[in-house]
Amino acid sequence: MKIVVPEFLEKENKLNKLDNLSICKYIQYEEDGFRKEVFISTNMLFFVMHGTKVLHFKDKKVDVNLQDVLFLKSGDYVMSEILDGYYEAILFMYDDTILLDFIKKYNLSFDDTFSFENNYFKIRKTSAFEIFQSSVISYLETNSSNQESIMRLKLEEAFLNILESESKESFKAFLASIYNNNLFKIKIEKEFKYDENILLFAKEFNITNLAFRNKFKETFGMTPKKWQNAKKLEKAKLLLETSDYNVTQVCQKCGFDNISWFVQAFKNEYGITPKQIKNNKN
Repeated sequence: MKIVVPEFLEKENKLNKLDNLSICKYIQYEEDGFRKEVFISTNMLFFVMHGTKVLHFKDKKVDVNLQDVLFLKSGDYVMSEILDGYYEAILFMYDDTILLDFIKKYNLSFDDTFSFENNYFKIRKTSAFEIFQSSVISYLETNSSNQESIMRLKLEEAFLNILESESKESFKAFLASIYNNNLFKIKIEKEFKYDENILLFAKEFNITNLAFRNKFKETFGMTPKKWQNAKKLEKAKLLLETSDYNVTQVCQKCGFDNISWFVQAFKNEYGITPKQIKNNKN
């Protein structure tokens, strides 16, 4: 049997699904020796509450039991089975942006971090994790208007607990691998300029313009030109709504050479002209 996680759990209505984060208390019953082929489409954090799960990777086998916390990186196939017929765990499923925000918030650096070769790592639970686990179960069983904010804070709490544990260096190596995988995206979002050709980044990455375009589209889901124009229009809308610049000045400050093209592009994007926004503001 082949399944994709977390999509499989979503179809089974077992998820508390939030923006780029999902949580569930997962219970599984199976006969010993029954294996599932699982594709992990997002990063995952397991807190085992009962039983033992065995994950078969291409080159090794990993047992995860009551004493363990397990991280899995997205994009891997594993064979999964449980022992003793019953398994229960808390699952956090989240995309890279959660980890990147955590890295940024706590200003983590990775200069002395060793390389992380695996798509997983396992640590032993501490008393702090036992307390954490109990509190998460309590929140999952309570309907709250603030549940999304609470769950994000709980995941951040888990990360901070690991940074205080004996597994700190392994976790930092894991974070470094996520950061490096997203370095292309991070650098462009941080350093792009509204009035410069975005293809200049190709030289910085030491790749051809064609390779850059392909990598960019794979990363951002659109061409470099379309992405940069969208960013220019976002800035233009903000300036029109919050500044005293006129339409021509906004056009120039956002890197557009042709005001007619700017007006038409803006209307296509937002359904209103720049002048109408200025009139509404006034």
